[in-house]
Amino acid sequence: MITLAALAGLVVPLGAQEVIELPAEDRYLEAKFEELFRVGKSIGEPWETFTTIVRLGFDEVGNLYVFDGVIRAGMPAEIPMPTSLRVLVFDPTGGFLREFGRMGEGPGEFNWPWGYVVMRDGTTVVGESRQAAWQIFDPAGNFVRMVRKPDDLQMLTDIQGDPRGGHLLTLRSARNTRGWTSQPILRMSLAGDVAEMETIAEGWLPESTVLDATRTMGFGSMSMPAILEPELLYGMLPDGTVVFSDSSTYKLKLTPPDGRTHVERVITRSIYPQPVTATMQEAWHEQQAAELLRAERAGWTSLGSFDVAFYPELSVIRALAATWEGRIWVQRRDGFPEADGAIDVVSPSGEYAGTFPAGSIALPDAFGPDGLAAFIEKDEMDVETVVVKRLPQSARR
Repeated sequence: MITLAALAGLVVPLGAQEVIELPAEDRYLEAKFEELFRVGKSIGEPWETFTTIVRLGFDEVGNLYVFDGVIRAGMPAEIPMPTSLRVLVFDPTGGFLREFGRMGEGPGEFNWPWGYVVMRDGTTVVGESRQAAWQIFDPAGNFVRMVRKPDDLQMLTDIQGDPRGGHLLTLRSARNTRGWTSQPILRMSLAGDVAEMETIAEGWLPESTVLDATRTMGFGSMSMPAILEPELLYGMLPDGTVVFSDSSTYKLKLTPPDGRTHVERVITRSIYPQPVTATMQEAWHEQQAAELLRAERAGWTSLGSFDVAFYPELSVIRALAATWEGRIWVQRRDGFPEADGAIDVVSPSGEYAGTFPAGSIALPDAFGPDGLAAFIEKDEMDVETVVVKRLPQSARR
């Protein structure tokens, strides 16, 4: 007999924490998205030709923001830190509206920017590593002011905007720091001259491998993450609820929107991590050798080599994102070297909407209002184009 609980997912109370088990079998969704417009060409006006897109975003009226930077040759793809940056804004039909930002040292200018966000009201925030501050621009693209980062916080690329406005979200890096027991997710106020931080979630910190790097890198022992170690992935839902994944298992943790770090709900699924095999380790070393050669040819100085340790299993979840409608998109990992796996769509209450099969759709590079989603695509000449589509209702419920 099939019960209602079996259809909706098993709910198990654990003290004050609710645990929800999603169905074990995938229920596939059709990736029928309505394409609205495309921007980006190999030849055209300056606003039509992109160099390297490092971030996309939408404001509440559906305008698209393209953060386009000049990346120094040889820089690893996972570190999108441009030497300069411009922000291009397009209306909901793809019409060009404005451009702001250029290389320089003054207010409103960028030199090694790091971290990019457009808030829902159209306020744009860009982290500036040389000035150790975030530059704030109004919805018209005019520079307003700077907010300095706290002295004990690194400038990070991984920043997000609080959907409720006025704050940024980021991670406090625990790398190379001994004695930490968790990875905090921070909420930072932009109201003052210096960002004020509060911890809104505590992610699990895997035990790292301590290496003696004195001879190879010029300084003493330091704490290093294991290769293929689980990442702390996170997002914020429209009401301020934080959803995050901090282990190799299929487990989504949700904290309440009132700033308490207590996990109120856990959403799990019976999909289990793969062991990291010798073949995967060999593939990783081959990737690193290719990256090192590319960097040396581009003039980067090598930091030398050092021993590495591999995490014993491959994380189930590769990426997650929260939509404007309050849904959670969970992209699963498809082996190693990494390939785009299936994408689950789940509500914060644990309702399972379905799964997009692997290869049918990419995880959007940005979500927007009224089901908007933006994707970065490349043609055979590596020319970047931004495609804006509307999500089907089946993925928005």
